[in-house]
Amino acid sequence: MSVSPAALPAYSVLLPLAPWESPPVLREALASLVAQGLPPAQVVVSCDGPPPETLALELERTELPLELVLGPGEEGLGPVLARGLLACREELVLRFDADDLCLPDRALWQVQAMVRRPELAAMSAPLVEFQLDPQQASGCRTVPRGAHRLRRFSRWRNPLNHPAVILRRSRVLAAGNYRARPGFEDYDLWLRLLRRGDSLDNLTEPVVLARVGPAHLGRRQGWLYASREAVFLWCCGCEHLLGWPHVALLLALRPPLRLLPAPGLGWLMSTLLRRAPSQ
Repeated sequence: MSVSPAALPAYSVLLPLAPWESPPVLREALASLVAQGLPPAQVVVSCDGPPPETLALELERTELPLELVLGPGEEGLGPVLARGLLACREELVLRFDADDLCLPDRALWQVQAMVRRPELAAMSAPLVEFQLDPQQASGCRTVPRGAHRLRRFSRWRNPLNHPAVILRRSRVLAAGNYRARPGFEDYDLWLRLLRRGDSLDNLTEPVVLARVGPAHLGRRQGWLYASREAVFLWCCGCEHLLGWPHVALLLALRPPLRLLPAPGLGWLMSTLLRRAPSQ
């Protein structure tokens, strides 16, 4: 049963901004927020250092209720998100990336879902990926549905699509907020929420179009990413987020995948970790 938009609570948007983002891409992302059928009460742009003039100009031009939160720079995504979440006023917070596009009813669908299910600390949805043209999808990053299935899935892979997440601010802060876990800031948060006994789930239909490309794939391969993943998994064992036998198994399985050449990793992700969008 849907909840009338007039009866829905206000929500904030949390958008991290790096200085290397493209101004035209940011413009498109902000326009997709303007087009929301359920408009945001607040858009917190948490900047990893002062934005360059070209990005600042795009932020000034938008009609959105923007609030800039500036940091010293070169902190990484975890501290940028943690500072931004503290600046959010509303309990429901929509996560959004500066290079993605929200579908027009994203906020309406997700806010309604969180109102209907007060037990949820966070939820996301399948993520439609594109490279150049949003009308030409290149794949869909699926996620599990149902609390039991999601909990089992989380032992192997990230159970939520971070660019499509809506969360309850108080639950996330109670779990310790975002932390500095390079490459795994969101996965770390979901595991901590699950350890607390909080519930997570996913919608059936996509709500975000995510821009991907060679650079996106490149961030998930190589020695640096493999070492960061090893550190993350070790911390998961130390903090009892994952059992040590499971951590040992993942440490044996994951590094060889991260060291595959880009074409091999791309093939693996497209065949095993993605499905082609329905035509």
